[in-house]
Amino acid sequence: MTARTKAGLAPWVVISDYPAWPSPYFAELERHAPPALQLEFTAGLDALAERPGPPGVVNLHRLKRLYQEPDGQRTQMAAEAMLKHLEALRAASWKIVWTVHNLLPIDGQPAGAADRYAANGVLALADAVVTHTHADAAHLGTLTRAPVTVAGWAAPTPAPGPAPVPVEALARHMAAVPFAVLVLGNVTAYKDLPATVDAFSHATSRAHLFLAGPSREPGLTDVLTRQAAASGGRVHLYPQRVPPWHAHVLYRAAGTALCPYRVDGPWGFFAQMLHPSSVGTALACGTPVIAPDLPAIREMTAGRSARLYDPEAGPGQALATAEHAATAPAPRSPLDPATRWRAIGATYARLAQGLHNPVSPPRP
Repeated sequence: MTARTKAGLAPWVVISDYPAWPSPYFAELERHAPPALQLEFTAGLDALAERPGPPGVVNLHRLKRLYQEPDGQRTQMAAEAMLKHLEALRAASWKIVWTVHNLLPIDGQPAGAADRYAANGVLALADAVVTHTHADAAHLGTLTRAPVTVAGWAAPTPAPGPAPVPVEALARHMAAVPFAVLVLGNVTAYKDLPATVDAFSHATSRAHLFLAGPSREPGLTDVLTRQAAASGGRVHLYPQRVPPWHAHVLYRAAGTALCPYRVDGPWGFFAQMLHPSSVGTALACGTPVIAPDLPAIREMTAGRSARLYDPEAGPGQALATAEHAATAPAPRSPLDPATRWRAIGATYARLAQGLHNPVSPPRP
């Protein structure tokens, strides 16, 4: 357990194997959260039973690790065990808060019955729910009786100094083409990248598409490799992880950031709520965004340079329009990450205070 709490004060315990798992979100939260939050990290729920001091807040984030069997499968039996553990913690006066990044798992195997059971169970148990946008909060309000707090969104703080040599080389390549379209992040099924590449190839003539990020799906990588080979040199794969604190190097070299998300099949819930981290990072860098017209994305991009498309129609028309407008790019206005992260930390601290010292409603 990592901790920076003072003895005798109620802690805010994030359930995560950070820092062993290098989460940019938790690194920023740890850096910017006010001391009043009494922030700690622990890998599992078991450690809380033996933790000395008063009970505090159990802050859940990505749930799936908490109901996985040893073979990695997510099962309803494991979800039931997780919920019973949370019930026991509540009985011991711990408060349960779920920060909902995405309602269901989005990587690996598609979400199934066990995932929905786990999410619904936590929403029923929670003392409070935290999310990033008012759009997501509106949907969550239909799923839980717990109060929903909007913490806001922010992107990783850019690292000073040069990026790794391969990232700098990729940025130079992007800067050298007529118009660079960047898709940055893990190569995953929920982005429907083969269809995205097809839309790009048919809608543009001068632009170059850069797909930068690792893939855990060899079959998908093979499809994209074949598409790149047939693109006439306009589709480029960079199958390496880009450190989040160096992402700004690529976003600043891009003419636009393309952030595709599916809303069909197991990803249908994106149409109700979604934390599009790639959209947030691009906006933080001041890079124009092309993304599907979904509630959270609409809210995040309001007043900023963005072209939103009907997710059923795909990004083709938006890409064509962006390529045509590339001769007169708009000025860019990056966002200050520290200010936004401090605001998020302050929101958590206010929520913690309210949970520990609830205000009784006035008597009628």
